Amino acid sequence: MKFDNTTDLDQEVLAFRKSLISNDYNTQEEKDFFADKIFVKKVKKGEFLLREGQFLKASYHLFKGCIREYYLKDGEEKTVEFYTAGDSLTVDVNNAHRLPSAVSWECVSESIISIFTFEVEREMFRRFPRLESMCRMEIEKQYSNYKTEVNNYLSSSPGERYENLMKTKPEIFQFVPQYHIASYLGVKPESLSRIRSRLRTSSTYK
Repeated sequence: MKFDNTTDLDQEVLAFRKSLISNDYNTQEEKDFFADKIFVKKVKKGEFLLREGQFLKASYHLFKGCIREYYLKDGEEKTVEFYTAGDSLTVDVNNAHRLPSAVSWECVSESIISIFTFEVEREMFRRFPRLESMCRMEIEKQYSNYKTEVNNYLSSSPGERYENLMKTKPEIFQFVPQYHIASYLGVKPESLSRIRSRLRTSSTYK
C-alpha cells in the first residue's frame, strides 16, 4: 500500500478521522500531531495492506470492514485470522524491519483504516514518551490475547471454532466467502456445510 499526505474526503472517512483527534485523553499538542501525521483511508475490497514477503512499514487500525490474514502453503491459502472494526494490525516497530512478512493482509470488504507509519511512530515516541509506554503495554496485551486465542483454537474442534466465530465476530459472515471461513476452521468447504447443517439441526431441537 502506498502512503501519502492526503486523506479521503468521503464524509464517513472524515467522521472517523475526527474521532481520532477529539478524545479527552490526549493533550492538544498530541492531537495536533495526530491530525497532521495519521492518514485515514477507505480501502477497496481485494486491496492488500501487506503481502507475504514484504516488509511491514506501518500500523493500521480498522474502523469499518474486514481484513483477512493468510499465508501460502504448497500454493494453498491458509486463513489464520479475520480482523474487524476496532482491531489493530501492528507489530513492535523495533522488530518490523528485521524479517519479511510471513502473512498477507487482504481486505475482504470495503474497509476504512487509519495508517500510522513506523517513521511517524518513532517521531511520536521521541516527542511524547508517555505514549511509547502506553503503546508498549497495548502490544503486550495484544500478544497475550493472541496466545490465548491460539491455545483455544488448537484445543477446540472445527465445530467449536465455528461457534466461537459466530459469537465473537458475527459480522464477518456478511463479508467473508464460506471457503475462507472453512480455511480458518481447518476444514474443507463440504465439511463446513456439514457443521452448519448440524448446528441448525441442533438449534431446532433446543
